[in-house]
Amino acid sequence: MVKENSEVAEQEGPSTRDRIKNVIQGPNIKELAPFGGEDMAYFHSLEGQDGWIAMGSEFYKNSKYFTVLSETGEKLGIIGVYDTDEEKNVAHVVVDQKFRGKGLAAKFYDQLMEKLGLPFITLTIDLNNTASIRAAEKLPGIKKTSDPQYERRFHKVKYVYERK
Repeated sequence: MVKENSEVAEQEGPSTRDRIKNVIQGPNIKELAPFGGEDMAYFHSLEGQDGWIAMGSEFYKNSKYFTVLSETGEKLGIIGVYDTDEEKNVAHVVVDQKFRGKGLAAKFYDQLMEKLGLPFITLTIDLNNTASIRAAEKLPGIKKTSDPQYERRFHKVKYVYERK
C-alpha cells in the first residue's frame, strides 16, 4: 500500500519534514540591488513587454524598485514599493518563474521593509491570482483591508502586512 506524503512525513519525524521544508523554501536572499538599466529587460522577461511597473508616472510617488539577488548572485525577481494619493507603501513583487512556489515573496517583503525601514506594506492582489492570495494569507501579521465593494471595483483584494 502506498502512503500519502503527509503520512510518510509524520512517520519519519520532524527532521525529514524540516529537510523537505528547506528544499521547498528555495534560495536565500543576499541583497536587494538598486534597480538599474539592465533590470528593465529582466523585468520584461518576467512580465512581458506589457508588464506594469510604477516608475515614471505622475500617479506613483516615491517609487523604489530593486532586483533581488541570491547568495550566488542569481536574480530571483523584482520588488518595488510606491505611494499613491490613496495608499502608502504599496508593494509590487514579481518572483522569477524558476523560483515560484518556494515562499520567496514573503522573504522579498521582509527584506524590503527592513531595507527601507517601513513599518508596513500594502499588498493588492488580483482576485484571479489565487496562489498569491493563499501565500499572502499565511503571512504573520497580515490583515485583509478590502471590502466586497473594493474587490468588485478593482478586481483585487487588499492586505496590510506589518513588520514582525
